Amino acid sequence: MLRMRLIVGLSMATLVLVALCVDGWLSSLSPAPWTIGGVDLMRFLQRGGIATLLLLGFSVATTHELLGFAKLLGYRPQGTLVHCFSAGLVVGPYVAFNLPQKYALGNEAWGMLWLALALGLTFFLQAVRRGTERTMVNLATSTFIIFYCGGLAGFLTKLRMEVGGPLGIALLVYTILVVKMTDTGAYFTGRLLGRNKMVPWLSPKKTWEGFVGGLVTAIAVAILVGFWLQAAGFRSRDDVEFTPSILVLASFGLLMGLFSVAGDLSASLLKRDAEVKDSGTLPGLGGVLDVLDSPLMAAPVAWFFWTRLVNLGLSST
Repeated sequence: MLRMRLIVGLSMATLVLVALCVDGWLSSLSPAPWTIGGVDLMRFLQRGGIATLLLLGFSVATTHELLGFAKLLGYRPQGTLVHCFSAGLVVGPYVAFNLPQKYALGNEAWGMLWLALALGLTFFLQAVRRGTERTMVNLATSTFIIFYCGGLAGFLTKLRMEVGGPLGIALLVYTILVVKMTDTGAYFTGRLLGRNKMVPWLSPKKTWEGFVGGLVTAIAVAILVGFWLQAAGFRSRDDVEFTPSILVLASFGLLMGLFSVAGDLSASLLKRDAEVKDSGTLPGLGGVLDVLDSPLMAAPVAWFFWTRLVNLGLSST
C-alpha cells in the first residue's frame, strides 16, 4: 500500500510540477503574440492559463466526489449548477485579472457577486424542481460544495494571479509543497513515535506526536525552500523581490502546518458522515479530495499571508 501510494503520489506530483513550471516559464517570457481568430492565445497562456486550468481540473474532480457524498446521504443538491459555480470561483480571479482595466472591479467583488448569483439560482431551481422538499438541506449542501471546492481552490488562483510572474507560480508550488510535507512529516513521525491519539473516533491513525512532527517538518521546509527561493532570485510580475526574514518563513510554515491538519481532519469528517473510506479511486491515494483536503483549507491563509501581510503583488490587483 505504501509503495503504491509513493508511486502514484510521486507520478502525480511530477506531472503537476512540470505543468506549473511551464506556466512559470511562460510568464517570464516577453510578450509574443500568438493570434488565432483575432484572439491572442499566448497572452492568456503567459498570464496564468496553465495553472488555472490545472486548479480547475482538480476542483471539478473534488466537486464530483462531494456530490457523490451528498447522493449517498440522500441529499439532492443542484449538480450542474454546483459544478458551474464551483468552476467559476476557480477561474474567476484569472478572468478578472485579464479583463480590460475598466472592468477590473477587484477579485473580491466578482467573487461575492458570483456567490450571490449561485445562492439565488439555487433557490430558484429548488423551487421549480423540488418545491419544499428538504429545502434547507439541499440549499446548504449546494452552497457548501460550491464554496468548499471552488471558493477555497480559487484562493490558489488568486495567489498565482495577484503576485504574478515567476514568483507567483513559485509561491503556489511553495504553498502546496509545505502543506504536503506537513502530511509526510506527520505520517512518518506518527509511525515511529506515535503513542497518544488525537481524535481516535475521527482519524484513528493520527497522533499528537505525528501532529508535532508535521509542524516541525512544515517549519523546516518553509525556511529551507524559502531561502532557496530568495537565492534563486524569483520576482513578481512587478519585479518585486522575495526577501522575507526567517521569522516570516517560519510563521508561514507554522500556519500551513496547522491548516494542513485542519484540512485533513475536515475531509475525514466528511468521509465519516458519508460512511466511505476514500473519496475516490486513485490507486494508493484514495480520491482527489484525499489529495486536496489540506491545500484547500490552507489556500486562503497562504493568499492572505503573501498578498496582504507580506504585501507581494498588491499593486496589480
